[in-house]
Amino acid sequence: MRTGIKVGLLASVAILVAAAFGGWKYWQFRQQVVVERLAMDGEPGKQLAHAIMDKMYGKEAYDSEAECWSVEQKASKSKPSFTYCMQPIALDKAQISGQHQLYLFATNIAHDFDHDFEAVDEGWGGAFVVDAETLEPIAGKKLLPVVNDSRNDIGSAKLMQLSKDGVLGWLVVGSFQKREMPEVPQIFIVKDKKIIDASGNLYGSDSAYYSSEYELDATKTDAGFYPLRVKIKNREEKTIASFNFRFDKKSNKYLCADQACHDRKGMPEYDESSEAGEQETETPPPANANEALFNDNTKLSDADLKDILGAINATYVVKDQKTWGFVTPQCHTPFPLNATIPDDAKADQKFIWIEGGDSCTSGNTENSVWLFIRGEDGHLRSNLGVPAKKIIVTEEHHDGYNDIRLSGNGFCEAIWRWDGNQYQHLKNIATQPGGCDSK
Repeated sequence: MRTGIKVGLLASVAILVAAAFGGWKYWQFRQQVVVERLAMDGEPGKQLAHAIMDKMYGKEAYDSEAECWSVEQKASKSKPSFTYCMQPIALDKAQISGQHQLYLFATNIAHDFDHDFEAVDEGWGGAFVVDAETLEPIAGKKLLPVVNDSRNDIGSAKLMQLSKDGVLGWLVVGSFQKREMPEVPQIFIVKDKKIIDASGNLYGSDSAYYSSEYELDATKTDAGFYPLRVKIKNREEKTIASFNFRFDKKSNKYLCADQACHDRKGMPEYDESSEAGEQETETPPPANANEALFNDNTKLSDADLKDILGAINATYVVKDQKTWGFVTPQCHTPFPLNATIPDDAKADQKFIWIEGGDSCTSGNTENSVWLFIRGEDGHLRSNLGVPAKKIIVTEEHHDGYNDIRLSGNGFCEAIWRWDGNQYQHLKNIATQPGGCDSK
């Protein structure tokens, strides 16, 4: 029997969104949905974001000095009126079943607050969906309550595909310092031309000592909306607890999927008094390459590790408590490598994804991807080993195996296709004019 990526097999790899957004990544599995983040410090992103904000808040609301748009929160019984100034922080171009749309998220910038009202847990966001060609509104809301008691910019907003039929939503993470909640995740979805807060009882880390990673399982298509897992990680990026959430269709919210989630079973308790003596609380470096590659207790045999590390020409090293990782003969500074085995390949470990690296291993992309497939002789062999930041396992397939799309920093994507024995580079596709040097 030939070895390869059979249709749908790699769809078990989860969509990953890193907490605090130090560098986020996601894996798309539906060819009819493609999302591209547009930088707003250059064109066309800056111009498009400005045009959308003008249309939604009004050109007259623009403050050129502060580079933000004013909007008034009207007075209520419990709150006086107040004017906020909104700035765009995230712009994405989405193609959903052939339709091109722009998704923009904005937040209020920092202010001096001398108003006497109690809702100190709320910041504000603005969320909009428009036609990519005409900028005509499809859905939007000028002021969304965002849990963020500092009332500062909440950072970034990550647009995710939440369902198999193309429902998209933003993940934003604020803080609630008054209640010692340094990470408060919220999900805003676009449904029936409305912006809905779907956060439910979703939660993240409750200590500044830990961080959270949010993972959507795109293989569970029977649920409509993908289940969500929150992984709690320590400062060494090792998973120490995880919690499962499901999407409830009646309430349109993400709710705990099991009792362990309700009870926050395994959520670590952090003693702030030990912060001064960090040596006592530091987690030791991984003991071996297996522990460094996996954070879920998965183990490879010595022979499999030899196949993988030999192909990458990497060796696991520990230089000190904080400096550890993999090195090569050319790259002497330890860099991270992370391994993922698709759910339906965990029994025989037949397919393994490896990703990681740094500027030495991967140039300006600073990240590479390897795909290992087990041969009939039992050995794992690398089919891919190229710099890339984003991977799309498409529904297009040839000779029984899915095509793979890879992209890095620019507006150019590479298509890799199974040739009957291994994956070969097929062609490049420019996502914008000149994206592949006009070739």
